[in-house]
Amino acid sequence: MGIAKRLTCVLSGAAMVATALVAAGAPASAGEEDKGQSASSYPHSRPSTWGVIGRNTLGSPNAVFRDGPLGRPDGNPSATQSPPFGNGSLGIIVADGTEKIDFGNETDFAGLRLEDINLLHYWIYVGMDSLSGVSLPGALLEVDPGLDPNVTYSSLVYLPEDSESPSAPETPANNVWQKYRANNGGSAWFATGATGAAIGCTGSDPCSFAELKEKLPDAEITYSLAISKGRDNAFVGAVDGLRINEQLYDFEFSGVRQLD
Repeated sequence: MGIAKRLTCVLSGAAMVATALVAAGAPASAGEEDKGQSASSYPHSRPSTWGVIGRNTLGSPNAVFRDGPLGRPDGNPSATQSPPFGNGSLGIIVADGTEKIDFGNETDFAGLRLEDINLLHYWIYVGMDSLSGVSLPGALLEVDPGLDPNVTYSSLVYLPEDSESPSAPETPANNVWQKYRANNGGSAWFATGATGAAIGCTGSDPCSFAELKEKLPDAEITYSLAISKGRDNAFVGAVDGLRINEQLYDFEFSGVRQLD
């Protein structure tokens, strides 16, 4: 492994150890719909339960808490658009199609039923010269699909680049923060393994989140809820403002915080 990749891994690991819960509110520009409950009123507020999911990570990708990045919403040379919440985000780098990284929570969402997820939103920043041929970081739910007692595992995966408005922005763009609404109409999802084939929601023929819920009425999260990238193509960018129902998680240089 080269020196640059070794340094990336060290920095990524150090940032995960530095996770901390800090207090702050969401800026008005993020929108009223993104304001969640206070940390004291909801048990899913432990920053220590968020991090890289090692068993779902391949190669030497990078997921690190960072300040910025600032976007260029008007195409100006100077970057002026702040991350949607606070000052930072979760930076993600995947070198090529052989690598994969999942960043999420393997503890707090176990037992959450798919039918009870009504909001699943997050923001993506693509720090690349073009969106051509780029697959974006998707939401991933590891579930017991509840269809066949002999099939107790499947990953449900949101495909941002295959989704349409209002799930995805009307005009997806690079070097700017944009919001993706994984539960909305126009969303593209698939289920891995035998489950995908059984319900007709596959990578080559995805379905909407509403259809996914209809076809998997007894599914519930078992192992994790995460942001996932790979194995498909290279990516450099960031994610922020992950909202699950009434809970909003902000990624900052100091770690994960739940906003009031």
